[in-house]
Amino acid sequence: MADTKPEANADDAAFWSLTDKFIGFANEQAANNDVGVVNASLLFASARFNTFLIANQCGTKENFEAEKAAALEYFVNQYKIALTEHMADYQAKFDTYIKSA
Repeated sequence: MADTKPEANADDAAFWSLTDKFIGFANEQAANNDVGVVNASLLFASARFNTFLIANQCGTKENFEAEKAAALEYFVNQYKIALTEHMADYQAKFDTYIKSA
C-alpha cells in the first residue's frame, strides 16, 4: 500500500506509527489470506474496539446507552471522511498504486 500520510509532527507521531503498523499487519495477512476476509476482519476489529472505547469512556451502562447513538454517528462519519479521502487519492494515483499485470 502506498504511503499517503502528510508530514507528521510530534503530536501525530504515535497516530502515524500505529496506522503504519495496522496497515503493515493487514498487508502481511493479505499475502496468505483472501483480501476480502482480511478487510472484513479489520472492519470487525475496529468496530469492536470502537465499542470498547465508548463503553470504557462512559463508565456506566446507563451512560453507554445514552451515548451510543451519538458515538455511532461519529464513527460512521469519520469512516466516511477517511474512505472518501483515500478513494480520491487512489483515483488520482491509480496507476501508481495498482500495478497492471
